[in-house]
Amino acid sequence: MAQAPTTYGQLSSGFGYGGTERLSTSSPLIRLIIVILCFAGLSLILISLRPFQAQSIVAEIPDSGDQLKQVGFLAAGLVFGLALLTMADPRRIRSLMTPSFALLGGLIAFEMLRAPDGMATVRALILTVIGMMMTLALIILPRTERDFRSALALAAIALMAVSYAGIILLPDLAIHGYDAYEPQHAGLWRGPFSHKNAAGPVMSVITIFGIYMFRSGMRFSGLVVALAAFVFVLKTGSKTTSGFLPLSILIIGLAAATGKTWIAILVHVVAFSAAAVLTLGAAFDKGIFSLVRSLLGDGTYTGRTTLWEFNASMVPNHLWFGYGYDNFWLKPPVLSLDEPFWAAWDYRYIIHGHENFLDILNNLGVVGGSIVFWVLFIGPLFNYAKARKIPNNRKLADMFATIIVFLTLMSLLETFFLRRVDPIWAMHSLAVFGLHITARFDLGGIHRRRRKGRRVAQA
Repeated sequence: MAQAPTTYGQLSSGFGYGGTERLSTSSPLIRLIIVILCFAGLSLILISLRPFQAQSIVAEIPDSGDQLKQVGFLAAGLVFGLALLTMADPRRIRSLMTPSFALLGGLIAFEMLRAPDGMATVRALILTVIGMMMTLALIILPRTERDFRSALALAAIALMAVSYAGIILLPDLAIHGYDAYEPQHAGLWRGPFSHKNAAGPVMSVITIFGIYMFRSGMRFSGLVVALAAFVFVLKTGSKTTSGFLPLSILIIGLAAATGKTWIAILVHVVAFSAAAVLTLGAAFDKGIFSLVRSLLGDGTYTGRTTLWEFNASMVPNHLWFGYGYDNFWLKPPVLSLDEPFWAAWDYRYIIHGHENFLDILNNLGVVGGSIVFWVLFIGPLFNYAKARKIPNNRKLADMFATIIVFLTLMSLLETFFLRRVDPIWAMHSLAVFGLHITARFDLGGIHRRRRKGRRVAQA
């Protein structure tokens, strides 16, 4: 006889812990503490400890990093680490013991050992691990989907309130002014984020949050969050972000509309392939460049093609293992080069290459890059297909999958993989862990148990 999916606290594959009593009998106080903790953690990731800190796309980051962020997130890491040890179900944590996550952990350890600048790399990787642990806790700690949704909604509302308050009260910081490197961005919104290229993707994810809230019964607040966030996306002036967001929503909407998850995944693969041709192809093919220029008015994607050409030319020099985690841009392999007077940008002082996949290859090589590609972009699609087989998980899985699809497309224009506690990377990490859990646990089963228990008690 086939085994039915089990409850929120029990693995759907049949090797979860023995029942739901631990979760279903959690005291209201514990549940409230977890909701507040998750709300605080997600708000910290989205708003950061230094909101409204303007930054050019071309800037040097001190090797010592931001000490306030380092201390603050280290403290947050300790709090969430303790919460995972004391309040999380160990079976859920043990569900993470998969070959792909083990390889990713091994890759992180390997990069620490091989780093030419050990302390800087270790600091960066520790922040990255803390960010991943916090997003993992946001998925694992809530006792019910309703608790998770409450924390998510509160954090989304808080971010939108801070962002619009900044536009009204701190326009000099929340809106791009004149920048010698980027004069074309004057007047575009960035809110509490350092740059519009961060604001656009994060606000797109908040739009996806709002859609999930609306679908899950939070009609008014979900609609307000989704509309406010989407307006903010438009005000960032990013044509690609504004285009990729509706496309991502449409792609995952196909799964709900047709009931066939494989159709959504197939369309995603086709859309990503087409987008890759139109973005990276513009850097290497004159015909594609001309086509993009006729469509968008700029075939260089605001000078990115210069970075992509240079980035691709450097990959063969360290093909298998790359230059090391975070050891390519703003490091000797690039800084020691002569100034490229012919290029649209002086790539020696670019923070990153604005292309996730090329940056992954240059930093980690083919070996490390293959692991990251699987964990971040391919594996989640398999988990999505599994998660949609559990009826109670479909809305939540759709939300996480939409984030994955959107950020996979955005990876063609931005770099955020394993980037400390960068909010874009944190949202991708949240979706990866979310699909892992929704593929293995029935998140709505606990509600069925409670209703059944009340009916039995009344009888």
